Amino acid sequence: MFGAARLVLCLMGIVFSSAALAAFKTQEETAAALEQSNHAVQAEPKNAALYVQRGDIYYLLNEMQRAVADYSAAIQLDDHQDNAYFGRGMAYGRMGLMDEGIADLSVFIVRHPKDSVAYTKRGVRNIWRGHWAEAERDLLRAVELDPNNAEAHDDLGVVQAKQNKLREAARHFSAAIQLDPSYQKAYHNLAICFQLGGRHDAALEIVDAGLSLDQDNRSSLMLKAAILQSLKREAEAKIVLERAEFLPEDNWTERAVIGSQPKQEK
Repeated sequence: MFGAARLVLCLMGIVFSSAALAAFKTQEETAAALEQSNHAVQAEPKNAALYVQRGDIYYLLNEMQRAVADYSAAIQLDDHQDNAYFGRGMAYGRMGLMDEGIADLSVFIVRHPKDSVAYTKRGVRNIWRGHWAEAERDLLRAVELDPNNAEAHDDLGVVQAKQNKLREAARHFSAAIQLDPSYQKAYHNLAICFQLGGRHDAALEIVDAGLSLDQDNRSSLMLKAAILQSLKREAEAKIVLERAEFLPEDNWTERAVIGSQPKQEK
């Protein structure tokens, strides 16, 4: 038996994330692209678009400070490089600089007011800084602009779960799953809604469906253990928990846990 404190930790672990930006197939391809981009910038140091391209590569490599430097260089050369504002806003958020990130994404949104993804990303960063009303407005707008935006549905569900609107949250998590059956985090979040609502059997079914996509997901395994404990299946819960505790922390892009802030880049 692992106690009420650990159970609460599991139940509060509603997460959200975005689909990763289009990446190269291998690290070798990314490194080769970076080398080519370096040569291009050296050849044309006044070409703002080249800095944006290199900034995107640094972002994919999780080198956020270098990405910000390139996006900033692009903006200094040409303030009409809208993608530089978007990229820098994304990178600032990943560095823990929420206000700066939201400011840049807001510039992009003013210039692209019908971009559902931009509203989604600003909504994510508003969640990270605990501005739930602003996050809800952004994510409702994202879903309005694109009802097929699975990420926005999942993130909106997080906001509504925070407000204890479990039925509405479950509806958006379910929509995310229907739109993208591979969206593992939506299964995790929907299972939490069912667990909080006392629907333990349904929660177990959904968390297992998510684990079929990622059997070593530490957070979902811990959630499953909590659900099994609620079902009085203590021996099974102990086995699942012991397995989870030997696994590394989940590496979910654009991840946020309710009540916490993303780690800043060192």
